[in-house]
Amino acid sequence: MFIVWGKKRVYRKLGYVAHFCPICRGPKPFELKRVGSAGHIYYVSVSAGELVGYERTCQECGTALQAEPTDHAAIAQRLAPLPQLMQETFPQFEQVFAERLALEEQVRFNPAALSADDRQALIRSPFLLMSAKVEQRFARLHLDTGIGLAIAGAIALLIFGPGLVQLAAPSLDDVNLVLAFLAIGLGIIGWQAFASRLRFVRRAVLPPLARSLRPLKPTQHELESIVAELRQLKHKMAKRIDVPELQAQLGGRAGA
Repeated sequence: MFIVWGKKRVYRKLGYVAHFCPICRGPKPFELKRVGSAGHIYYVSVSAGELVGYERTCQECGTALQAEPTDHAAIAQRLAPLPQLMQETFPQFEQVFAERLALEEQVRFNPAALSADDRQALIRSPFLLMSAKVEQRFARLHLDTGIGLAIAGAIALLIFGPGLVQLAAPSLDDVNLVLAFLAIGLGIIGWQAFASRLRFVRRAVLPPLARSLRPLKPTQHELESIVAELRQLKHKMAKRIDVPELQAQLGGRAGA
């Protein structure tokens, strides 16, 4: 009997906190979770597992970030309006993020006053944030709908393909037909596994990246420079980011 077992990440909701979201570029409500590593049998785990860390997920843009519960005065059990949540969970927010909030005011109302270094750092920051997300995702194979359909299609080809071909060409060897359809099925699965990474970038990386960059109105040259820098540093995301597609996500507001 084959038993599926191993370790998996287990998430346990702790509550809600207010914090700064670098994608939304301001204070936002977050859901706070404990992240554990627990043993499983057939992907079922009954414990919270050994503590790995904490994660907070922005309730507006959906971006998940590393968290530290000790940053907060309390953890709210219910999602409340942002001013109330900030007062309850992070009353020192404005003092802690004073410099960043002042910088964001410049971004909104007087972006031309930003220094070249500040502007470059603000453009680079969301790329690095999303790159970490991509590195974590690409570290292991994830089954999405495309891969699932490819596996189902490969199985169907292997079951029905050789028989259908033999109806038209009875002289063909059974073993060779099975091997041929097996190779085709594996090729389809491999193609979908490769394509799934691009789908992930388009679905989960480009939208928040564009959301964060939009107020800065980055030029094509600025975007290409950051992507080239990431490519030189061997970031996997750099191979999947298409600058014209990112500019389209920016709503045509990026300069030439």
